Amino acid sequence: MKRILAAATLAAFLSTHASAEDDASAQKAIEVAEAYLAAYSTFDVDKMAPFYADDVVFSDPTSIGQIPGHAGFVFEGKDAVIKGLGDYAAGYQKFSVKYDLERRYESAGVVVFVANLTFEAETKDGKKFTGANPIVTVVTVKDGKVLRHTDYYDYRENAVEF
Repeated sequence: MKRILAAATLAAFLSTHASAEDDASAQKAIEVAEAYLAAYSTFDVDKMAPFYADDVVFSDPTSIGQIPGHAGFVFEGKDAVIKGLGDYAAGYQKFSVKYDLERRYESAGVVVFVANLTFEAETKDGKKFTGANPIVTVVTVKDGKVLRHTDYYDYRENAVEF
């Protein structure tokens, strides 16, 4: 009987300890993902770069074929992500996005943002445009770095503007 009680006590302790570690890990992932998303919203690669792991993957499968003259957003590796997003932003005089968050949750280092994304842009020739559509952004955080950023955005209404 004493062994059963000791085993149950140990299991309860380990469960509580693991739960506290899991909670701290989840909170850290959320903090990193939110800070990264704030930097990403500026489209300033100097602000985004410190968040990326060396083997980061950035993808937006919904962008492929949607933006005239643009192959879509799929970049592998920190240097490729910084170059790809930097080159895209450099095509504009100004470009930024704003997440109007509807929901956010985290599981196992994966932070999911469900939002309405508003963008503001000004082309090199001074043409200004804005738009807003639903987006789901999934940011995977490992060891305090962004390992993967995946967007699922509704481009159809805004593709001509881009």
